[in-house]
Amino acid sequence: MCDYTQVHYKCSHLRYTVRAWCTKYQETHKRCPANVVAIEYRLDENCGLSYANSIPHLLLG
Repeated sequence: MCDYTQVHYKCSHLRYTVRAWCTKYQETHKRCPANVVAIEYRLDENCGLSYANSIPHLLLG
């Protein structure tokens, strides 16, 4: 299984970031179930999704 960090944001969203790809993924590029090995709290910042939604002109591109 690939190792992930679970990240908590001020806006209450969660994200999972990869810490390390497992050998199976490196060979096949098919994702396996996430293995959460760490939890990180970024309670002083919103995730990018909340930031983009709060500023409409960023969504128009």
